[in-house]
Amino acid sequence: MSQSVKIAGAILALVLLYFGVRAVFGGENEQQAEAVPEEFFTVIVQQVSPQEWRDEIVVRGRTEAIRKIVVRAETSGVVAETPATLGAQVEGGDVLCRIKVDARQAQFAEANAAFSKAKLDYDAAKRLFEEGFRSETGVAAAKAALDQAAANVERAKVELQKAVITAPFSGVFDERNVEVGDFVNVGEPCGVVIQRTPFLVTGAVSEKDIAKISKGDRGVATLATGETVEGILRLVSRSADPQTRTFDIELEIPNEDGSIRDGVTAQFTVFAAQQLAYLVPSSALSLNDSGEIGVRSVNGDNRVVFSTVQLLGETSEGVLVRGLEGDAQVIVRGQEFVKAGQRVLTATPESAGL
Repeated sequence: MSQSVKIAGAILALVLLYFGVRAVFGGENEQQAEAVPEEFFTVIVQQVSPQEWRDEIVVRGRTEAIRKIVVRAETSGVVAETPATLGAQVEGGDVLCRIKVDARQAQFAEANAAFSKAKLDYDAAKRLFEEGFRSETGVAAAKAALDQAAANVERAKVELQKAVITAPFSGVFDERNVEVGDFVNVGEPCGVVIQRTPFLVTGAVSEKDIAKISKGDRGVATLATGETVEGILRLVSRSADPQTRTFDIELEIPNEDGSIRDGVTAQFTVFAAQQLAYLVPSSALSLNDSGEIGVRSVNGDNRVVFSTVQLLGETSEGVLVRGLEGDAQVIVRGQEFVKAGQRVLTATPESAGL
């Protein structure tokens, strides 16, 4: 027998031996493999429940009068009187400054006299027209003269009234700009009137916080002068400042006793609308394959669920988030080693000795 035949026979014998051994022991190994139970990864979970929570936005700003008007002269002349006391409460229509009328009174009297004459001429023209001694054109001319005289009276009356400068609304006479004997021109200030109540505390909110607050939210302001007052947010700007990218807000506060002053530095807190949130440990936050931030929890079938969440705030105990439902078993240890849909075993921090 040749050498090549011997080698081929040896190889065939080895192959037959291999399949024979596998036939004897292979079935037993497969049965043993099927009998080995699946091993589950154990994660540490903490139950979290929804709780009522409201965000607090802290803003630095200043007090501001809701109305602060510089009252100006509408005619020129010498100041004859300043009857309002500086710092006193004034009512709308109270006289702040009075300018000498000079020739204005005489012009008013002259206009009244011209009006009286024009009225007599018009009445006479009508009677003559009715008797046939005056044309219709003559009556119309007399009526035009009467109307012109009436307009002159009104003009002289307005000029006379301009000599008296009054408060436009009730408030505090905060500043006097003229004294008796001063000459004022049209547009020059007589004084400043500030509405006493309500007052404003104004500030600016960043882009990341503006969506958390809305008109009508409650706020508390602490002033540099020591007062603490509560108010309601009356304005949340819809447009950002192009330089700072912040949004103006206004907190309206009462000032019945007039103790709050205009332009005082303040720090105020706006309490956002109440909502449901979950307090989870910051270590429980993770990212999914898409880079979305969320938390992994375990459902009733002991399978991992990934929930995308929105960060609402932070406390010393953890992070407040929105996006979970009901009572959730949040994974606080081992979440980075499991995937959504994977079946796991669970343990609590207490049972794990943590």
